[in-house]
Amino acid sequence: MAGFWSAVGLAIKSLFAVQGSKGSSAAVGTPEATAAAPETVHTYAIARFSNADTAANGADTPAGAPLSDAISDLLVRHLGSVSESKSVQIDHHFVPNPDVADPFVALREAQLGVLNAAHYRNATTAFWGRENGPSGQLEIHLISDELASPLYEVLMPLTHCFTAPDHHDTAEAVRVLLCAELVHQSRGSEKRSLQMARLTSHLDDFQERIQNGDTLEKAGTGVASAYAFAAYVLAETGDRSYCASAIRVMEPRVRQILIAAGDAPAAPAPVRAKGPSGLLGEGVAQKETTTKETSTEDLIAAISDFDKVDCPQTAVLALYGGLVNWSLVSNMQKSAGTVAVALWKFLVRRFELSGGSAADCAAALCRLGEALVAYAKEIEKAKLSDMGASQFRRAIGMINSSLHAPLYAVAAYGLGESLVASALINDVHIPDEQVIPVFQASLKVCNRREQPYIWGRTMFALATVQLTNGSNGKDEKLIGHARVSFSHAYHAFMDAGAKGAARAASGGYARSENMLSQISHRKAVISATGGETKQEPAAS
Repeated sequence: MAGFWSAVGLAIKSLFAVQGSKGSSAAVGTPEATAAAPETVHTYAIARFSNADTAANGADTPAGAPLSDAISDLLVRHLGSVSESKSVQIDHHFVPNPDVADPFVALREAQLGVLNAAHYRNATTAFWGRENGPSGQLEIHLISDELASPLYEVLMPLTHCFTAPDHHDTAEAVRVLLCAELVHQSRGSEKRSLQMARLTSHLDDFQERIQNGDTLEKAGTGVASAYAFAAYVLAETGDRSYCASAIRVMEPRVRQILIAAGDAPAAPAPVRAKGPSGLLGEGVAQKETTTKETSTEDLIAAISDFDKVDCPQTAVLALYGGLVNWSLVSNMQKSAGTVAVALWKFLVRRFELSGGSAADCAAALCRLGEALVAYAKEIEKAKLSDMGASQFRRAIGMINSSLHAPLYAVAAYGLGESLVASALINDVHIPDEQVIPVFQASLKVCNRREQPYIWGRTMFALATVQLTNGSNGKDEKLIGHARVSFSHAYHAFMDAGAKGAARAASGGYARSENMLSQISHRKAVISATGGETKQEPAAS
């Protein structure tokens, strides 16, 4: 009987071997067949840029219908060189509803409509826009699952305008936008690091040109806004090396927006500097009079009608303000705190009085709180930190932890950070009974997989508080919690591709280990000597 079953087994093995040999012989024919096809990790959609007869609802294109127009075909060619991605086309032209009173709501509805149409085509990112006939510009909008979240809602109206669609800078700018979304949607340390490296390879050339004085305006303002958006995405993953150049290239457009929206002041009369009079009527060379440039804070203060700043311009100001905030966090821009505070105060009033959702206003309040806390640390003024805490409390009261989870997590983290900053500036004990629950609430609502950097940043702040207070009180249990928290923060930062922050978390873990070792050694000495008074020289 055993021989029978062994014979059956040999027959089955031989049958599968024959089938495998047939399959392998069919695949071994050419070297191209042996090469594995590249894995597509991202699918993006491109909608029509001109109004035409399209398919119903723009979801699926029936056979024989036109698939695209000239601009969408051009974008397909521009983005074709981005590896590990493919494009699908939506045969529909989207425009904001002109009957909606609030332009923020109209544009948000249009963006979400494009995203829903992209979801029908299994895409998570979509490019859409229009050819603006009167101005001759190409206006491109970008929407994705990440940009539709409350965390980026203030940037949703951002419009990238190009005057030369065929220009090399235009092609590079749309590639930068797609690569930034690849960074947003990549998961895991290896994939995130790979996509960040690809994005920085596109940004390095632009950064060098900006440092050499180029304003990136040959193809339109969309090149600078795309570069600034990519720099903002990298800043949120810990790489803030492009913030300074992005601020520099965006500043002329920001000042242009503020000057156009402000009340025209009376032009000051030029005053010639007094010079010494010459002898016997001889002329003396006079110094040229120079007009002092109006500061950004004064330009903001001169705006009384908030409606003069439309949706796309508001998004530009929010992007610029976010970059200034990140530069303040990294101590890259000295004396920029007043600019950030003034700009975000203006945007908060803009959303409160002239449109926008509660999430828009809460996001602006969070950025204002960040600017106040960062500026308070710079000038060591605890009152500003307390003002920042009040802004975070206002933001938390305006949103829901389930509907606006990422934004709620950022607001809770900011509230805890403001309390810590106020205690450090006042040189008092950090109130861990207030701070630790706030950080834990932020971690509870934040999704570690979707927002690894925010989660790791909050966990790192929690570990720092635990280590600081544990070291001051020689609390072994609290220091042990800090060690575990630093370990969790390290892994989250690695998943986010923030290697510098991961090194800082690793250093905190080592300090916790060292502190625990010192405490255990101290206890061993006390136990051996029978008293604490004899232990002090040994511990020192």
